[in-house]
Formats: sequence, C-alpha cells, structure tokens
Amino acid sequence: MIFSRLIGRRRIYRLPVRWKNCSVELPLIPAGSPAILKSREGFVESVLIPSFDKFFISCNLYRAEPSKAVVQIIHGAAEYKGRYHVFATYLQRHGFSVLVSDQRGHGDSIDARFVRGFMPSIEVLVEDQWYITRFLKQEFFGQPIHLLAHSFGSNIARLYLHSHDEHIASLVMTGSPCYVLGIRIGMAFVKLLMLFLSPHGYGFISGKLTTSASLKWVCSDPSVIEERRIDPYRKNFRYQLAAIHTIFNSVNALHTYPNRPIKHPSLPILCISGSEDPVPGFAKGLADTQASLKRIGYTRIFMKVFPAMRHEVLMEREKELVFTLITQFLDGKYQGARLDDWQL
Repeated sequence: MIFSRLIGRRRIYRLPVRWKNCSVELPLIPAGSPAILKSREGFVESVLIPSFDKFFISCNLYRAEPSKAVVQIIHGAAEYKGRYHVFATYLQRHGFSVLVSDQRGHGDSIDARFVRGFMPSIEVLVEDQWYITRFLKQEFFGQPIHLLAHSFGSNIARLYLHSHDEHIASLVMTGSPCYVLGIRIGMAFVKLLMLFLSPHGYGFISGKLTTSASLKWVCSDPSVIEERRIDPYRKNFRYQLAAIHTIFNSVNALHTYPNRPIKHPSLPILCISGSEDPVPGFAKGLADTQASLKRIGYTRIFMKVFPAMRHEVLMEREKELVFTLITQFLDGKYQGARLDDWQL
C-alpha cells in the first residue's frame, strides 16, 4: 500500500492562498476525502491553487519538518500527481518540502472545460507552473525552489526557463524528450484532423500516444507496467486532438530560443535518463538537448545516463540510485566543482 491509511475522521480543511496583490480563499475541502491522506511520513495536504484564469490546479503538498528547500514537480504525459508519492516522501524525509501538481486534463485538475485528456496551449501550462511557484514563494518564504520535471513535463520546464529562470535554484529533468525532425509536419497533420473532428475529437493518433500495445520501453519493472494497465486514472486515458497538438508544439518549441538574454545563466541543470530510454534520443538526442540549453546561455549542465534503465527512472527497480543522485544535486554537491570533476 502506498499510503498507510486514510484519515478516519472527516474534518474541514480551509487553505488560504495569498501572494502580492492577490488574496484567494479556497473552497472548503473535507480532510477525510481520498485526496487528503496520511502516510507514514506525515500528512499529505490536498491543495487547490488558482491559476491566472481562476482554474484550480489540484496539488499534493508534502511539508518537511524542518524544511530546507522546496521541490516543484511537473509530471509527464498521461500521468498524475499520485504516481510521485514514493519519490516525494523520500525527498520529504531528506528535508525537502514537495509540491506535485496535476496538469490540466490530468488527475483531478479537471472541470467542464478541461476534461481528462484535453489540454490547452503549452503557454497556459507554463503559466500554471508559474502560479504554483508564486504560491510556493509565499508559503515557504525565503526557501529555494527547485524545479523537477519528467518527460513531457520537461518540455514545459524548459519553456518555463525562458521567462522565470531567476525564480528557481536548479532544474532536474528525467526522460527529457529531444527535438524531433519533422515535428511541424505532425503538428500540421493534427491541425487538419482537428478541422474535421474538432479539437475535442479522437483520431487514431490518440491511441498511439497513450495506449501502445507494448509498454516495455517505459520501465524494466513489470509491476510498473501492470500498474499503468489497471490504474483507474490511466488505463482508459486518451488524449484529445488539442492535447496532442500541445504535446507536439512543446517538442517543436525545444528549438525556439528566447529573444532576450536569460537572467540566470549559471542555473544548475541536471538531465537524467536511462540507457534504454528512446524518448531522449539516446546519445545524439542528449547531445542536442545539451547544445540547445547552451545556445540559450546556460553554462552548468550535467548529464547522467543510468545503465539498463528505461524511461521512468523514478519508478525503476534501482530507483534509489536516482533518488540519491537527485538529493545530492539539490543539496548542491556540485558547488565549486568543474563539470568533469563532479562524479555523477
């Protein structure tokens, strides 16, 4: 069992969210609901954060006592916040408070406009993460905020850097996709399908992205593959055409560069992948990712490839190796070292 037990007695939980020039009091949330659970490591708070358009982003907040820093996690495609519980509690035990959000159209970040499987533009998703950062800056005043993103979430994180890099202490990306030649052709094809079927339609490409016949490339642990097949949040998950266009656009944007100098060129960036993960594009794709980040102006880029691991390195059998590396990175073990001297 991921969680030891549900909180037995129902209570009312009210969370005020305040930042500069804005004060919002969230709706009443019953603390005994499935969203608020008690684990062996402590309480997991269910938090709703209003974004720029008053859409409420569903998040899990793990407070460390004491807390030395905060980690903001962006999940990947066809995922949701609950999948990161084991990793989040690991960081919590090591003194990091953690917030994991459901992106729009995933998990519990849904409403009549954003049903499960529908996503708005990539710009909206980036802005959502900025509003989460603003919440964390208020809630954990003075503490450094680290951004950690997986797969499609890494694309969002890289675009986040264009306008907000000065607000984070470091960036960790796992399974980060590489730029794909011909992605604009794919975008044009999806747009054509949207004209015929509507943005909320489902083309044959919808199943290709989320219900592949073989999921062996995802993880070498069969239990993780089985979990994906039976998880009620994921087993029948299909992206609508608008969401697929957003994903393709995020890949295309990996080769777009800000038209102004970045504010935090010394931002430490760690890219982690498995040697058997096709998503980062193996050696050629990783080299392209590193070159793109350097072209933007970043100077402290660390790359680590774990042998025999696949796409979801945080779910692998030897995930503790990845956890340890990330914790060392967040603790600044690379400080003062040349890139070649810090042994990853």
